[in-house]
Amino acid sequence: MAPPEKTEPLPVCLDADVLIAGLLSRTGASHAILVLGELGLLRLILAEAAVAEVRRNLAAKLPDAVPLFEEFLRAVRPAIHRPTPHESEQARQLADPKDVPILAAAIGAGARLLVTHSVRHFRSGGGVRVVRPRTLIEEARAWMASLGQ
Repeated sequence: MAPPEKTEPLPVCLDADVLIAGLLSRTGASHAILVLGELGLLRLILAEAAVAEVRRNLAAKLPDAVPLFEEFLRAVRPAIHRPTPHESEQARQLADPKDVPILAAAIGAGARLLVTHSVRHFRSGGGVRVVRPRTLIEEARAWMASLGQ
């Protein structure tokens, strides 16, 4: 029997809301996405702005959770992307002004998906599809089920 074909992990950019939800809960789609990233099944990409937002929000509202986030960054080693002015310009027409850095990072880092709970703040484009965490997990389940057929 031949070994299974190796596929590259799906590049996925996570918004700050998904990171916080996934860190603070041991259940749910956001947490499952962090686990898939830790296992190497997803290539997690974070906008530099999202990392700063998570740190700021946790420090202000849940300071005991800051070390959990820092440990996640050390253990999982997601790619942290600072968008260029060109990438930001590409994203400007597809995101609310405050969310442009998140979509710009997704575009610039080559993410196929931007995963967010705030889908209304973004439009798909630039090679990036915007989805909720639950959508990614449902699509991953369907893909895995198709492997057994």
